Formats: sequence, structure tokens, C-alpha cells
Amino acid sequence: AGWSAEMTHDLVQLVKTQTALADPQDVPLLSEVKRAFKRAGVPRLGAREAAVLLMQEYLSPRTLPKSEDSTHLGKEFLRMVQSGSMLEARQLLATRPSLLNARSTSKGFTAMHFAAMAGAAPMLDWLMAQGLAPDSRSSPTDGSDALTPLQVAAQYKRE
Repeated sequence: AGWSAEMTHDLVQLVKTQTALADPQDVPLLSEVKRAFKRAGVPRLGAREAAVLLMQEYLSPRTLPKSEDSTHLGKEFLRMVQSGSMLEARQLLATRPSLLNARSTSKGFTAMHFAAMAGAAPMLDWLMAQGLAPDSRSSPTDGSDALTPLQVAAQYKRE
């Protein structure tokens, strides 16, 4: 299917001028977009509808639910570690292994730092078994010094 720069531009402009593309009242717009796709040489209805959906997502991106938002899940994992919620932390990590690399926003604390802050020795052992280094340094963005989990434990008077 040949897409000329002019056809692409016209189609994008058509979609940009619309609001609330997901509303049922936008059937005339969808029909017009589909006609534009036909003129551009996209023959199948499914391909045209998929392209329209992609444009809708681009022009009106949806907010991820908290259950899919990696930033939220990272914070949740760190909270679980700090509170010593071993079962919940294990379950979450089993479904999202990348959360093992979660860090706090300003101090750049890892899960090891949060477990040390809480003095949660079993959690520290489990995190080390998962591959986190006990001497990892924080990565602060607030100008404070980088700390190891041991230094954090000392600050919070944990043994």
C-alpha cells in the first residue's frame, strides 16, 4: 500500500481535529478515516481499524492502571520489603522479576536499603539470595551522599 506524505499528513490532521474518538457518536469520523485508508491503498477493514486505534492511542494515550504501572509496582515492592511482607514481595517479584532493580525516587535506595532500614534480616537474606548485592550504593538525585545498606541500617539504629 503506497502512502504518500500528503495522504499521511491529511489523515493525521483529520484525526487531530477530532476529540473523544472512542465515543459511539464518532461513527462518521471513523467512516471518513476508513475512506481515507481505502484511498491510500489499505484494502482490509481490519488493517484500517487497527491503524485508527493506533492513532487514537497516540493522540489520546490512556493512563496505565496501577496494576500495570512499573513505577507504582516498584514503590509497592519497596514498601513490602520495608514492612517485611515476605510472602507478598515474593509473589510480586515472581510475576515481575524486574522489580528487583526498583529504586526509590529521591534517595535511589534499593530493596536492600529498605530492608536494612527496617532491620529485616530475613528479608535481607532473601534479597541476597535473589542476587542483590549487600554493598550496593544508593543513587540519590537529591544531592545527598550515596549510601550502602549497612550505612542506612546504622542511620536508623538497626543492627
